[in-house]
Amino acid sequence: MPLVRPPASIRSRLVLLLLALWVPAVIALGLQARAAYEREESAARDELRQQANALSYAMQAELDRRVSLGKALAALPSLKARDFEAFLREARLAVEGSDDAVLLVDRERQYAYTAQPAPLTVARRPGSLFVERGMGVSFVLKGPVSGNPAIAVLVPEAGVATPQFNVGVTFLPARVQEVIAQQPYRANGLATVLDAQLRVMGRSRDAERYMGVQPSNAELRALAARRGSGFMRTVTLDGVASLTYLAPPGRFGWSAVVALPEAQLQEAAQRLAVRASLVSALLLALGLGLAAMAARSISRPVRALNHAAGELLAQRVPERLHTGVAEVDQVGAVLHGAGVRARHAEQELALEVARAVDEARQAEASLLEARKHEAIGRLTGGIAHDFNNLLQTISMGLQVVYRSVPAGRYSRSLEAAMAACGKAADQVRQMLAFGRTQQLRPQAVDLADLLLRTRELTGKALGERVALRIDIDPALPPLHADPVQLELALLNLVFNARDAMPQGGTVTLRAAQEARASDGGGGDGAPLVRIDVEDTGHGMDAETLARVFEPYFTTKPVGAGSGLGLPQVQAFARQSGGDVRITSTLGNGTCVTLLLPMSLARATAGESPAVARERKPRRPLRVLMVEDDVLVASVVPGALEHEGHQVTLCRTADEARALLEQQDCGADVLFTDIVMPGTMTGLDLVEWCRVHCPKLPALVATGYSSQPLGAAKVLNKPYAVDDLLDALEACAASADRALDPST
Repeated sequence: MPLVRPPASIRSRLVLLLLALWVPAVIALGLQARAAYEREESAARDELRQQANALSYAMQAELDRRVSLGKALAALPSLKARDFEAFLREARLAVEGSDDAVLLVDRERQYAYTAQPAPLTVARRPGSLFVERGMGVSFVLKGPVSGNPAIAVLVPEAGVATPQFNVGVTFLPARVQEVIAQQPYRANGLATVLDAQLRVMGRSRDAERYMGVQPSNAELRALAARRGSGFMRTVTLDGVASLTYLAPPGRFGWSAVVALPEAQLQEAAQRLAVRASLVSALLLALGLGLAAMAARSISRPVRALNHAAGELLAQRVPERLHTGVAEVDQVGAVLHGAGVRARHAEQELALEVARAVDEARQAEASLLEARKHEAIGRLTGGIAHDFNNLLQTISMGLQVVYRSVPAGRYSRSLEAAMAACGKAADQVRQMLAFGRTQQLRPQAVDLADLLLRTRELTGKALGERVALRIDIDPALPPLHADPVQLELALLNLVFNARDAMPQGGTVTLRAAQEARASDGGGGDGAPLVRIDVEDTGHGMDAETLARVFEPYFTTKPVGAGSGLGLPQVQAFARQSGGDVRITSTLGNGTCVTLLLPMSLARATAGESPAVARERKPRRPLRVLMVEDDVLVASVVPGALEHEGHQVTLCRTADEARALLEQQDCGADVLFTDIVMPGTMTGLDLVEWCRVHCPKLPALVATGYSSQPLGAAKVLNKPYAVDDLLDALEACAASADRALDPST
């Protein structure tokens, strides 16, 4: 039989919990102490680096100043004339007021020394430094004249290829000590200046004792010999283990070394460790005391909680607990409300299921609506393509007959039929507008004329209870917009105004020219025409007003609106170079402002493609026509040939390409449809000709295309015979101008 461990008491569990908290706290304190030591060491490293670099820069400046002085003295005329007394006088003036001295030496002797009253020639030590070019720094522990340690910056005389003399600017090691003393260091820190031969030139401690001595640390000497820099652990000349930083050497090979005793860093680490130990011990003692107090305060609430659980087990509702322990009281409240929540759980679940089903239905309806509009767009595009081809055949045939029939009763009938074709083309464009596939065809539009033509339709749509007021400035200039899309946009706004007044009211349509370009449209600063459609309906609140331009957002009942009217108006206005604004307050009606660019051209009444003009082509053209529609292909070539042109007909772009790939296709203009069977579209054929037949101009005809047309010259179906002839002649003329720049 397996052994069963006796349950642990609250007191023992609290002690375990305390230890579980205390041990990580101790570890955290240790890690914090370690991190603090690392921060201390990192700060010390940064400080050592900064001090060494600053000392190196200061020493470099001292040497640079003496190099500049030496170069100036080396170029004196007195030196060139070998007038040592004059040179000595000028040198004394140069170093007057300083502890520096100037000397003049050759490879064997010293001729002048400003520290002496008169020129004095003495022999130099064998192997003494003498520079042929550039500069050099020499150090002697015992000068030949002064008998004291000296540092000299040597510069060759100027203006000669092989110098005979060097000018030296000497200074005492005491100046190096002054430079070292000017830099701040940590307590017990050690700063040393080394020359290019790694000899001690100055030291912040025991400088005279170690003057001219090389560092004892081999790693430091090797790093300095490589002209390197960095940190290392060293033992100083006076036997102190230190963290040392060697600064990068200067131009003259001198470098600075700053060291900090490791004992100083370890002392900081020891302080942090002692502090962490004291804090951890204090935390342990405090935690044990709190655990004992908590054990006593928890026993009574636990017993009360045990009693409440027994009541619930006995199928009785336990009373709410008020033990003073929040957690225990919360558990008691949970036990008290468990029965009540169980009774309501089923009802809440049913409500949630119903809500989820309703949201799923709404999402499905939105998806179906979006798919419906997408399908409408595709359907209208396909219908437009086929219907425009039919209209093209009918209108072209009527125009050919019209040109052959004398004026009279039959010509008027043909004109009426051709006008009907034009209205049918407008109906196709309006259908495309509903399907969102129509490209804008902006032109000058007389707003008053447009409203007059649509007033009957608008009046019938508004009904008897809604009155329409029109207030248009008599001097209003024409608009530059697509008339079909403008008419559709105004009808949308008027119908929205009607729906906002179910009990009747007034719709006011005002139009006037803006005093200046508006911020919302006309980005190029062009003048705008402002059209206001205002109703006296119930208006909108701020939340609804903020969402009116969202696609598919509508406040109308299901089935009464699609939520696409205002987004369509906004898209049309912005695509036309204008904008839409709306203002409304709840209970005070709504005003929609349509801003459209003003046209600089005169507005013309819409003509059907039926009206033919007497014209003759400038010259007969050879036209390569690509058209897959049998009806269009049966009418258009005959109309072109009747005007004196020669037409070669191809049914597909692939067939036309094969013909063009021949050595001479004999065409002046390519006239192609866009959508056709085969591997290439009409636009693909135009692009191919741009590369392989660059001299062949191209004209594209289309009733509908979802492809971007780019820079291709386009003729929209249905087109008139005169428009086709003008377009073909314009293409041929542009090709002639490209071939003959003089024209």
